[in-house]
Amino acid sequence: MAEPKTISVNIYGQDYMLKSAGDEEYIHKIAKIVQERMKEVESTGLDANSQQLKIAVLAAMNIADELLQSEDKKNRLITRIETKGNSFIEYIDDRIKEIESTKEK
Repeated sequence: MAEPKTISVNIYGQDYMLKSAGDEEYIHKIAKIVQERMKEVESTGLDANSQQLKIAVLAAMNIADELLQSEDKKNRLITRIETKGNSFIEYIDDRIKEIESTKEK
């Protein structure tokens, strides 16, 4: 694993020094998403000067909601793939049994 390095990002007018072994471009992409979500929440009418914490919490809630929805969608897709795969395996097993039973006759 790569050695953690300090990466500077600016989110919603605040500078943050982050230690991460991740790619710097990736960290900046994450910061941009957080910034965008905070701006979206601010655009609902909250005052950016007095409601900064509330904006941050609501943005975090929105991001968490998107994460959970994505995880749920992924899990449903995995279940579907597993079901189809198992059906395919059963079909192949049945065909093999048919072939073996015709060879025995």
